[in-house]
Amino acid sequence: MHELVVVKFPEAETTRRIADTIQGLHADGSTNIYQAFVIAKDPRGDLSRRETVKRGHGATTAGGLIGGLAGLPFGPLAMTIGAVGGALVGYSAELLHEGDATELVQKVSRDLSAGQALAVVEVGKDGLTEFTARMERIGGTVLRK
Repeated sequence: MHELVVVKFPEAETTRRIADTIQGLHADGSTNIYQAFVIAKDPRGDLSRRETVKRGHGATTAGGLIGGLAGLPFGPLAMTIGAVGGALVGYSAELLHEGDATELVQKVSRDLSAGQALAVVEVGKDGLTEFTARMERIGGTVLRK
């Protein structure tokens, strides 16, 4: 299971450190991070948004594999149809989930004050404690868990 978490930072200048910390957690495997955005609003009020961890296509792959295996007893044509159908179902699920994350990013961006930054991160529940501790260590406040 995973959860969308919003972390607020008092200074927009910290975006590089925020992104590096999130990418480090993702790279070292200590925390499963599925998708992450860092949003900053400069003192003039201009927004910048950067996707630091991009979501993979695990559901599409798994759907295609399961569909192909389901069609295996019925021959190569059924296997192909099953694989394509499974991949489409998996991809549809990914698009719906990505839409939820994008909607949350848009909503919290509107409430961001000039000179502040936010991170919107989809993190595995098993690594939520480590993620929260690391974000607080670099000056973040977890707003939504």
